Amino acid sequence: MTPSPPTPSAPGAWKSTTFSPLVRHPANPIITPADMPVECSAVFNCGAVKFEGDVLLLLRVEDAERQTRFHTARSRDGVHFDVCPEPIDYPLREIERRLGSHRFDMRITPLEGTYYICHALWIKPGCVIAMARTDDFRTFTPLEAISPPSNRNAVLFPEKIDGLYTRLERPQNIDGSGQIWISRSPDLKYWGDFAPLAMPDPSWTSRKTGPGAIPIKTNAGWLVIYHATTITASTENYYLGALLLDLADPAKVIAAPRKFILSPEEIYECVGQVPNVVFSGGAVEMEGGTLNIYYGGADTRICLATTTIDRLVQFCLTK
Repeated sequence: MTPSPPTPSAPGAWKSTTFSPLVRHPANPIITPADMPVECSAVFNCGAVKFEGDVLLLLRVEDAERQTRFHTARSRDGVHFDVCPEPIDYPLREIERRLGSHRFDMRITPLEGTYYICHALWIKPGCVIAMARTDDFRTFTPLEAISPPSNRNAVLFPEKIDGLYTRLERPQNIDGSGQIWISRSPDLKYWGDFAPLAMPDPSWTSRKTGPGAIPIKTNAGWLVIYHATTITASTENYYLGALLLDLADPAKVIAAPRKFILSPEEIYECVGQVPNVVFSGGAVEMEGGTLNIYYGGADTRICLATTTIDRLVQFCLTK
């Protein structure tokens, strides 16, 4: 039997547009600056993974100087989190000390018995992709390779494909726009075989598209949750979408619905330091089959939407 998302406890407890396969959790937002054991102005855009039986989040935390640190948070139920008051010890490399850096939006991929972190690294003259690895989320080892600027929003697939490491990323144009590309590497250092994904072009994707959560392997293909934006009369609005990529050649798009799966509607998604933003960097399948999608609301707080992998796949395959 295909598991279904939980039923809301009261009418109107969860809000969702009628076509969406997602439902917002009634506890939203699940982590706010007021919930943190350290003084901060924002906590958002976390990576997420299962670790030692818990859901582990790598939280992007900004203080009143807008300096970014990363804290781990752990939860058995995926909703109520204990946040470590000490930031992770993530050493600076020579290029970061020399050029100055700002790291943000970490994604976590379990691969080959360890955990790889992809994140954006702001250095002069622009943003690049950097990576690290960890076995315990206490000690982190930065990898030597970084991408040329300007590039960001990288997610690493959780297994080699045709003998190569594979990742999705978002090269950025000079005007800030961009779209999802794919690249491959024999060793996680040298990347090539770059190609853009053939994406649909509904109006909510007109500004940019970028990968979100780590691709999930299904019988129907690699399930990818991504973000997209469009310029409105007042702001650049962020949305979440879903698509399927070919298992053997993920440069091929199998299905990409023209409808989004989540848009900024609630006050915690519309009001904050960047209004009208829903942005996901991680999803975790829970016992019982519920897929927890963690996302940042208005670049200020952590939120949660739930669905199932089967439901998202069917959404992608339904024309």
